[in-house]
Amino acid sequence: MDFKQIPFAKDTCPCSYFPEKNCSQLFNLSHWFLDEKFCEDGKPFPLKQYYSFLKRNGFCRYNSLFYRYVCDDCSQCSPIRIPVKDFVPDKNQRTAWNKNADIEVTLVKDTSLFVTEEKALIYREYDVYHNGKQPGFVKKTLEEAKNSVTEMNTGYPGVWNLEYRLNGKLIGVSILDYTENEKGEIDNLCSNYFYYEVSPEILKRSIGVFSVLKEIELCKQMNIPHYYLGLYLPCCHKMNYKTNYSPNELLINNVWLSSDFELPAPGSVLEAYQDICFVTNDISVPVLVSGYRQGIFPWFNEEDGDPVLWQSPDPRFVIPIEELHISKTLKKFLKHTPYTYTVDKCFEEVMNQCELMKRPDQNGTWIGPKMKAAYKELHKLGYAHSIEVWHGDKLVGGFYGELFGSLFCGESMFTIEDNSSSSAFVLFAQKFKECGGKMIDCQAYTDNMARYGAKEISREEYLAKAKKLQKIRMDEEKLLESKLSL
Repeated sequence: MDFKQIPFAKDTCPCSYFPEKNCSQLFNLSHWFLDEKFCEDGKPFPLKQYYSFLKRNGFCRYNSLFYRYVCDDCSQCSPIRIPVKDFVPDKNQRTAWNKNADIEVTLVKDTSLFVTEEKALIYREYDVYHNGKQPGFVKKTLEEAKNSVTEMNTGYPGVWNLEYRLNGKLIGVSILDYTENEKGEIDNLCSNYFYYEVSPEILKRSIGVFSVLKEIELCKQMNIPHYYLGLYLPCCHKMNYKTNYSPNELLINNVWLSSDFELPAPGSVLEAYQDICFVTNDISVPVLVSGYRQGIFPWFNEEDGDPVLWQSPDPRFVIPIEELHISKTLKKFLKHTPYTYTVDKCFEEVMNQCELMKRPDQNGTWIGPKMKAAYKELHKLGYAHSIEVWHGDKLVGGFYGELFGSLFCGESMFTIEDNSSSSAFVLFAQKFKECGGKMIDCQAYTDNMARYGAKEISREEYLAKAKKLQKIRMDEEKLLESKLSL
């Protein structure tokens, strides 16, 4: 099957996820495949086979439209899939499974049962619940709801429904696409849409989690190797839950990679620079998260036009939290501090102030537009956090970093008034310890961090410790309360 033989169109339109941006979309339509000009041996392309090809290349479907985002200046949308045989539910997913053991789930293949008044009623209320607060929203009539359900179930011949019933009453519907290989075997199951009853009783059940687990179970029963979850957007709450299903794979630069894919080893790009693991043109958020989990982070001078250098220093500079050192001077200062200290109140402004700080022996700063854009997304995801210091209503100091389990990775700090960031760091470190934190990664040696008890350890030792610490839960909610104090 020749991918180039099928026609594609390209369109630019407002982005659904970033209202301030436009997105570019590559697309084709199912009826194009019936055109004699694009037939193989005079026969139309078999749509189920061709959609299998498209799925592997990152396409999604709505009705007869097959589409893929191909934006030049944005890489936030990543197609995501689950390798079914390797999937293992976590504790929360097992809880959701057990909570819904009384729900009867039925696979429906009869297309005449895809659109019913019962389903339209559920979809209409679901639409109100999720979209009713948007400007200009108008509740659908029953006929309009039926039309919407019809659109989602038609335009492609490989559609199934999963019906979820509680005591005989319909409470949820999964709309699924399946694709076939050249032998006519089902090779992919795709989650196209899931709508459900929005009563308080059903909302308590985590039925969305349950539906994904049931669909993966269906794949296992039918020996379907891959389950597709559509698009993953780290910064979008409605879309970023998908990496909770593990292991998973993301389509990055047209290659399917595990979301915790193994990154290149230090020194593998430039032999003379043993700390550098690999080089890219931009900072992909999935790679950034995976990098931190593997002890790798971006460190480069954007002002000088450097590419993105992904580094893993050896030795590594860390503070084992039990060895935190606080000077008598700082302890005394904190008893009468004129400052107030907050958490995550103005992350972007803290990064901006860190960018402006002049540092000895450095030409400019490593905090440029690429870094700020990527770490803002990390902040939205809940990984990156800022600590702010206020003198009255004036921001006079602060720092930011990332939290992975019981490991905190410090990035940068700024100081405008005496003892502002140093006192904030001490308060944060004390609370970090109190909440179950184990180690602060300072990355590379600085005199400033050495005075808090930071010490050098080998990269090998750091990676072994970091792997364990990221799996240790701490009281994040308490740590990230709005204010810090003694």
